Amino acid sequence: MVTETNPHFIEPSGSVYRLRHKREVLEVRPVIEWNKGKAVEFLLESLGLSKNDDFLPIFIGDDKTDEDAFKVLREKKQGFGILVSSVPKESNAFYSLRDPSEVKKFLKTLVKWRKMEDSTSH
Repeated sequence: MVTETNPHFIEPSGSVYRLRHKREVLEVRPVIEWNKGKAVEFLLESLGLSKNDDFLPIFIGDDKTDEDAFKVLREKKQGFGILVSSVPKESNAFYSLRDPSEVKKFLKTLVKWRKMEDSTSH
């Protein structure tokens, strides 16, 4: 957790970085048109997975900034977004989980499923 800002890291005029205070976090972002959706697109393209039917991207997030990634996956019909929220919200995510403990349970289930798939394919 960031408790204070380093005075040597103040955002100067014309800087290539943008500081954003959010909850108890200080985000440092480049000053370019970039969001989590563009990051997902970039990763899928650069890893050669954007047209791979054997790959299922899953993006799990709990923040408004995650909506860009959910939207990209929904529009491309490639993968699923999962919103983590204890209250119902409008979202581009396909699914939702209530809290981090449900995320943990979901991920453990995926690992078990994958192990079963691997053992039956040999």
